[in-house]
Amino acid sequence: LVKELPTDIFTASDSLGWAYQFWQTDNKEKINKSEVKIGARELPAVTQLFTEPYMVSFLLDNSLGAWWAARRLSADDLRNAATEEDLRKKASLSGMPLEYLRFVKNDDGAWSPAAGTFEKWPEHLKDFKALDPCCGSGHFLVALLQMLVPLRMEMEGLSANEAVDRVLSENIHGLELDSRCVELAAFALAFAAWRYPDAGRYRVLPALNVACSGLAVMGTRDEWKALARGNTNLELALGGLHDLFADAPVLGSLIDPATSEFSKLSNLDSLSQTLAGALGKGSTEADESVITAKGLASAAIFLSRKYSFVITNVPYLGRGSQVEILQQFCADLYPEAKSDLATVFLERCLKFCAEGGSTSIVLPQNWLFLTSYRKFREKL
Repeated sequence: LVKELPTDIFTASDSLGWAYQFWQTDNKEKINKSEVKIGARELPAVTQLFTEPYMVSFLLDNSLGAWWAARRLSADDLRNAATEEDLRKKASLSGMPLEYLRFVKNDDGAWSPAAGTFEKWPEHLKDFKALDPCCGSGHFLVALLQMLVPLRMEMEGLSANEAVDRVLSENIHGLELDSRCVELAAFALAFAAWRYPDAGRYRVLPALNVACSGLAVMGTRDEWKALARGNTNLELALGGLHDLFADAPVLGSLIDPATSEFSKLSNLDSLSQTLAGALGKGSTEADESVITAKGLASAAIFLSRKYSFVITNVPYLGRGSQVEILQQFCADLYPEAKSDLATVFLERCLKFCAEGGSTSIVLPQNWLFLTSYRKFREKL
């Protein structure tokens, strides 16, 4: 079967995402026909929807691309250009064509990026942090890598190898409810890094900032605390992790450590390293719990941070189709947006943003006019 597949299947950048969505098709149809309430077992199959390449490019060209164009193009460029196409050509770099970047003419006759210039983003890309909280098989993450690498090469004089490593370690973050998708996203991101021209091909990469926000917590709170082996700080952290992620398979990236006891723990960034050290000490029975705890610590850190840019295709699921745990969580924390998981995620994405941060999101448009979203629109 594999040998008979066309070569294009293996060379297309989005093959993994399409393959995974196809693999989930039968399961999705069975779940939808059963009319059960959608919970932990059903959410990945029902809510995952592959994002078309043009959507990814359009959102990135009119955010990161617009930010770059505002810095690349001079006042004379913006005043004297005859067409948008002239401006796109001047703003583009090798490997970054910006074919969807849009400009508008101002009253004074000068052009400006239609989406704005994102002036409140960090001036230097080493300080720019981007997150896809529903990263699926990594389509947005890969596209971010392919845009940020040439930008950092141009702005900082880095080699392709150096730029790839810094983009992976400093700029790109991904969270996803489905653990299989996390594996696919990590592979897709690594594969894109290895394939990037002149970046060194296959090699050891920096640790990827991709984590599963939907890992199931196995065992009791006391069993988790016992993994600390008398280390009081680690015991507090493990107990907090257990509570925070008790409903993670349903809530995923909606989890907000700032609303829990976990937020009171200091030095969250050292937590993952502390748990990594515990891996070598755990008994055989505890190994799985320790590995899960380490993964959840990484997820908790990413969920706690603020980002310059949040970009994603959110899950769509009406309130009437959700299990009670999800319904209640949305009603308690996102009362104005609760009618659909999509709008709840829009509000969560805004919470992820640092001061002056931005979101670019694929989501349904009915919340813009339906009466049930009136309070949400007023809140925004």
